[in-house]
Amino acid sequence: MSSELYRTGKEEEMPATVTAQVTPREILIPRDAVPNWDEIEVTRTAQHIVLRPKTLSPEQERDLALQALREDGLLYEPETEPDLPDVSDQDRAELAKRLGKGQPLSEIIIKDRADRV
Repeated sequence: MSSELYRTGKEEEMPATVTAQVTPREILIPRDAVPNWDEIEVTRTAQHIVLRPKTLSPEQERDLALQALREDGLLYEPETEPDLPDVSDQDRAELAKRLGKGQPLSEIIIKDRADRV
């Protein structure tokens, strides 16, 4: 049994006709009908079975974007971590004591800067 399917895509203005072979267990679509689709998603609606290229996860999209930027020389990646001074245990304890008082951070900063004005 053969059926006519319609293909739409960003590169085309009008749907293209694709001949599919329908068997009791599968539907065969010529590979060149969807040449750039490595993986597909299948969705069943009340009226249709929809085949789409598989969407990427946000992490995969981010990785591809970073790769493209890197390949074009548009991504700056520092070779080393920034050289920040280490905070001593004493300074860390003092900060925890000051910040743990429940005041808004802006008030703490204003008080801390008051002696420098």
